[in-house]
Amino acid sequence: MAGRGQFMQPIRFFGNADGFGTSSGTASAILVSNEVSATGSAPPLRPGWRDVRDRIREIETDPARRKRLIDARKRMAHVLSERGSLASLRLERGLSRRGLAALSAIPEATLSRLEAGTEDPRLSVCCRLAQALGQSLDQIAAAIAASGPKRSGA
Repeated sequence: MAGRGQFMQPIRFFGNADGFGTSSGTASAILVSNEVSATGSAPPLRPGWRDVRDRIREIETDPARRKRLIDARKRMAHVLSERGSLASLRLERGLSRRGLAALSAIPEATLSRLEAGTEDPRLSVCCRLAQALGQSLDQIAAAIAASGPKRSGA
């Protein structure tokens, strides 16, 4: 089990469920995995499978499907994140982390650490988040505080 502060990528693969006993032959499947190799990268994909992030990028290119994905993020915000957290604010607006990164000019990796509660942001980052999410600085500060305890020096 990964300790606090270690990166876990819970949904890794997307592909066909050949051999999973479906009555209709093949079906789409998502494999949930938190495997990381000794080099720190995820294991190679099985033939016929692809990274779920590639699938999401594909969905986001079709306007109708992108709208449904945005609506799904909004509906699932309270399930996928702690209420009041930075991730929750992002999801309630239907934004992916990549989308918020583009709106706020903050690197995706920084947003990931802020949402995990492992990094304290600078004031300039908070201002960009507030503007991108349409929130006050107080609301952004509360959301970051709700995102979890910060790790002390290492």
